[in-house]
Amino acid sequence: MVDKEHDISEFIEIPSEYKVINLPKQKISEAVRLGLKEKKLSLRKAADKVEGMSYPQISRITSGENYNIDTLLKILNILDLEIEIKKKTL
Repeated sequence: MVDKEHDISEFIEIPSEYKVINLPKQKISEAVRLGLKEKKLSLRKAADKVEGMSYPQISRITSGENYNIDTLLKILNILDLEIEIKKKTL
């Protein structure tokens, strides 16, 4: 028997902020983890590349926790990544 895929919102109420905040943070986390892997950088090695940066700061980004935009921009810079702002697609 094949299980039918379900959207979890069919079963529980998902707060609107999940889609507004958590989903984009997950995408950012994935991009940073991939960037670190491509550059062959551990969290500690990446932190060493940015003056005043500690590896827990990078860890917060890769795990989707709260972080400062300045920290994110510094990490993206060493990974040769940037943020693109665009209109939402509905």
